Formats: sequence, C-alpha cells, structure tokens
Amino acid sequence: MFYGEKKDKKLKKKLKQGKGKLKPADVVSDDSAIQTLTQKIQKLKAELEERDDVIGRLQKRLKKAESKSGKKGKKEKKPKGGGGAARLLRAQQSTRIGVVQKEAWKQHGFLRNRYEYYMEDGRDKETARALADQDLRDAFGDKAGYTKLELEDILS
Repeated sequence: MFYGEKKDKKLKKKLKQGKGKLKPADVVSDDSAIQTLTQKIQKLKAELEERDDVIGRLQKRLKKAESKSGKKGKKEKKPKGGGGAARLLRAQQSTRIGVVQKEAWKQHGFLRNRYEYYMEDGRDKETARALADQDLRDAFGDKAGYTKLELEDILS
C-alpha cells in the first residue's frame, strides 16, 4: 500500500464512526441564526416570485409580438400594386388567376371546336365564327362572348 491510501482509509474510518454523533459546536441553538436563515429563505422566495412574474410578462409580450408579426406577414405577402386601380381590380377578383386562366383556355377550346365543326359542316368563315360565338355565349354566358374583330383575330 501507498502512504496516501493509508491516510484515506483512516479518514474514511473516522467519518464512519462519527456519522451518528453531533458535536455541541455543530448544533445551532442560537435563535438569531435561525431567524437570519428564515429571512434569507423568505427573500429568496420573494426573488423567485418576482422572476416568475417577469417571465410571465415577457412571455405575454412575446405572444403579442408573434401575433402581430403573423398579421403583418400576411399583409406583406399580398402583392402591393401601383395605384388605386390595381387595388380595385384585386378587390374585384373573386378567384385566383390560375382558375381564371384555366376557364379562359376551356372557353377558347370550346370556341375553336365549335368553329371547326361549323367549317366542316360547309359554312363560310363569318357564319362559322358567329355560330361558334353564339354557342359559346349559350354555354358560358354572355360575358364569354367576343366581338367580330376579336373572333377574327382568334379564329383566323
């Protein structure tokens, strides 16, 4: 055995023997010491409560800030157009642009098919265009129709 190990064993043995025994110097019987300890405990508890309050207030602020930033984020996502006309046009749009384009292609395809049908039936171009436009208006409503010049450009 080494010299240091022998000392450690002796210290451990002394600690084991003295575990259940308290020396008179270790016993605190002074009332003032007890009072100071209870006062320190109360102060620490008060500090903890204050910190909890601060944490609660900061969490509320954070939630408010997040909700405000969420609202701002939605507003920022909207494209900001030039003048009042752009805003008015956006406000009047009830559907998304992709849906509108799809509907326009559908109407254009219908118009083209009806025009080709009347051309194969032996009608002249002007009559075939007018009949195809009338079929388009019947199928999709009057807003779907075109003028003679537009029909000439589309169905040439």
